Amino acid sequence: MTNLPKIALGAWAWGNDGTFGGDITAESLRPIFDTAMANGLNLWDTAYAYGMGTSEKVLAGFLKGLERNAYLVSDKFTP
Repeated sequence: MTNLPKIALGAWAWGNDGTFGGDITAESLRPIFDTAMANGLNLWDTAYAYGMGTSEKVLAGFLKGLERNAYLVSDKFTP
């Protein structure tokens, strides 16, 4: 990847910890992911602390099967 994205899409709410309501599902997030990727937004920010890994799992499900050079993931380690 030679052109780095200027912005990232944060996936904090994808952890569905209740901060943004309790009805956030992978099915409701899929159109957001697909639209972002279709428009070149391919830098994703996540962390284990977002729903104790839920955010990472949802994002991983969306990324599965894509070419590895089609996206970037910014993740944070929390001891």
